[in-house]
Amino acid sequence: MNKYLALLRYETKTIVRTPINLFMCLFPVVILLLAAFVFPLIFRSMNPADEAALRIAMLLMLVIILAIGSYFLAAMATFLLLEHKDENSLKTIAVTPLGASGYLRFKMAYVYVMAFLGMLLILVGTKYIAGHHYAIGPLSLFENVSVPEIIAFSAVSTLLVPALALFQGAFAKNKVEGFAFIKGTGLVAVVPVLMVMDVFQGGLQYALGVFPNFWAIKGMMLEFLPIGNAANLSFPFYLLIGAAYSILLIIVAYRLFLKKAAY
Repeated sequence: MNKYLALLRYETKTIVRTPINLFMCLFPVVILLLAAFVFPLIFRSMNPADEAALRIAMLLMLVIILAIGSYFLAAMATFLLLEHKDENSLKTIAVTPLGASGYLRFKMAYVYVMAFLGMLLILVGTKYIAGHHYAIGPLSLFENVSVPEIIAFSAVSTLLVPALALFQGAFAKNKVEGFAFIKGTGLVAVVPVLMVMDVFQGGLQYALGVFPNFWAIKGMMLEFLPIGNAANLSFPFYLLIGAAYSILLIIVAYRLFLKKAAY
């Protein structure tokens, strides 16, 4: 246990000493501020009589919150992995008792915990600070979502964070290439916004299932605003599929990173 605590102290110093890493680490706080204070201003500026436009805007904002709430922590983890490549420090780690694979598991574990807590902060904070602003007519969307459901969603959705970090770290040769990969995957991360379109409400929604973050987000969106459709699954099934998909990606990405990393 002591060796892990020592490693955690070292990792904390590594994050804090680099401004960009520190910013990405604190990005969930930025998203919370947007979700709790900025987005409600947008809703209040809209015509309350135009319920259709308000509904679309609100659903889009919610999908964006769910999709990118922990995305920047994946970017931070990518930069931390690429730092080892730039400094060629993986060789040193490989001969320690923990080994490269053990160190990699430890790093991805604490990044996942950070992402989970960050998403929890965003959703629970928004629910209790500004949940009443996310209302369509008399219905407050956050009243439909319980804290246990938020915990379940956060646990599943943030599994994508270590998977993305490992894939990006495996293919990028340095931080410059890593930044390019991060920008590309950032566009992919927000693809689930398409689920608010009517065309993706039925069976065609599963075309978006190729994107791993679709499953948890879709389940959560149906909790926010239940839509009766025979093609929909239940909240637990969306989460189970999303968890299985993300865990598979983590396993593949983990092996790929170890294979491509030069010791």
